[in-house]
Amino acid sequence: MSGTWVAPLGGQLGLLVQWLEPILNRPGLTREPAFQVVVGEAASDLAAVEFEPFDALVGPVQFAADGVVAPVIPVEPFLALRAQIGAGGDYAPRVVLARADGTLEYEQIEAVASEAVLIESLTLV
Repeated sequence: MSGTWVAPLGGQLGLLVQWLEPILNRPGLTREPAFQVVVGEAASDLAAVEFEPFDALVGPVQFAADGVVAPVIPVEPFLALRAQIGAGGDYAPRVVLARADGTLEYEQIEAVASEAVLIESLTLV
């Protein structure tokens, strides 16, 4: 089995995205169609990953080389999920809100806005 395990966020970031509207609509950015936290590559034949749902915080938002991103904390539950799926290596959970096409450089920003989310499932994509 190959693919990537992700924690889908559905519409949980609605308020944050609305607040970030002027930033996400800048030229050279394309919004992600679905927000998710990439947990890791599928390294085993697991058909499903079972875990207790947990709360997380998405933010603060910042520009990175690949677009507009937001780290997700706490890290520990994501590390436990990575161990369960057999993923290794360095890892910092984050959500990509918009991808940069590389045509423009953006000034560094850090929007202090955050939004609480519930991580309740993993999906293999």
